[in-house]
Amino acid sequence: MEFEQKRKVILDMDPGIDDALALLLALCSSELKVLAITTVAGNAPIEMTSINALRVLEYLGVKDVPVARGADRPLRHPLVHALHFHGSDGLADCNLPPPRLKLHEASAVELLADTILNSVGEITIIAMGPLTNLATALEQRPELPRAIASLIIMGGAYGLTAYGKGNQTPVAEFNVWQDPEAARIVFKSGVDIIAVGLDVTADPRACMGHWHLKQLWAGQTPAARLAAKLVEYCLMRYGGCELHDPLALTALLDVSLFQLVSAPVVVVTEDGSERGRTQILSPEEAEGRPWMRVAVGIDGPRFLQLFVSRLLEV
Repeated sequence: MEFEQKRKVILDMDPGIDDALALLLALCSSELKVLAITTVAGNAPIEMTSINALRVLEYLGVKDVPVARGADRPLRHPLVHALHFHGSDGLADCNLPPPRLKLHEASAVELLADTILNSVGEITIIAMGPLTNLATALEQRPELPRAIASLIIMGGAYGLTAYGKGNQTPVAEFNVWQDPEAARIVFKSGVDIIAVGLDVTADPRACMGHWHLKQLWAGQTPAARLAAKLVEYCLMRYGGCELHDPLALTALLDVSLFQLVSAPVVVVTEDGSERGRTQILSPEEAEGRPWMRVAVGIDGPRFLQLFVSRLLEV
């Protein structure tokens, strides 16, 4: 399908199995133009997340998307990676070869800010890891919030559904818990935000199962074959494959799949059991805080059909 005008996006990510699946979805979606990838430490250390982004691009034969290395640690806390979940290489031990592609000479913050300010009001950022890069850019370049068309975040556990519980602690989702100070900066920035958190990404109706894996293995595209390896790793080890980051990206592809509510949100930054908690405030508690849209429902079957069909297209 051809579109007259592609949606311009920057992917800020920490690949990671589900980040790689989201990158595959983005590159297989003809209505999107991926202008850049900025990497951050999260699921894996920064050296690995940066190399993994290049590995996926090279596997798909994509040579024109710059990848810039970003923050190697949260603003205040030490990094706590998740290689125990994602595999020793961060990509399900899928054995993609080392890339020949090189990282962009600019830092992630520089590339992020310069790209947005060169196309004011035209670029959506999809943030799929800790928000360290974006928070740093917003702090350094105060003109940025007005220049970003919109921001879609995979992050948070808002307690608005039965699935809205934490996956790092009982109350906190991994990305926000990793750098709550950065999340607070971003949530207060006034940027137009859609937050896709665990309330929908952990919904079993939106998770990959063995039938979807069978469909991917039957596909003939490189994207389907790589996705099959990543999904199979999760199914074999965890019994299911939650598509956190692809779901966030899908909010730009087809927002009609989601049920959204508008609310002010605060992030708990204090150390302790509440760190990284994302709290919905009542209108009376808002105190002039910016409101954001939070996903509270997803049409899981339609989402999975979209995801699989995009990766199977030749």
